[in-house]
Amino acid sequence: MSKQIVPYQLEMANTWEDLYAHVDLYDVDLGPGDIVQLIDAPITLAYGQKRIVQGQAKYRKASLFSRFWTRFIARFEITMLYEVSFSSTRYYKNNVPKLHQKPI
Repeated sequence: MSKQIVPYQLEMANTWEDLYAHVDLYDVDLGPGDIVQLIDAPITLAYGQKRIVQGQAKYRKASLFSRFWTRFIARFEITMLYEVSFSSTRYYKNNVPKLHQKPI
């Protein structure tokens, strides 16, 4: 598919409470495997600032195979984001070994 030029709005924050960058593409439904490249977007933001920038982005829809592959691989990569333990051990204050105690 060919690249399209679409308008965007970029909202950024680098403060004590927030650290984010959100991009909204106008009139575009993003899907798995789609490619978006912001044209002349700011790459730095000083600490304590918030900014909203508007500009243009290059956007390309993924092919059917690329969309399928992205969904398939995502199932395995999501497991890297969390860790699950099925241990029956409970950690209460009573179970923690007491340090710095004199022997009886």
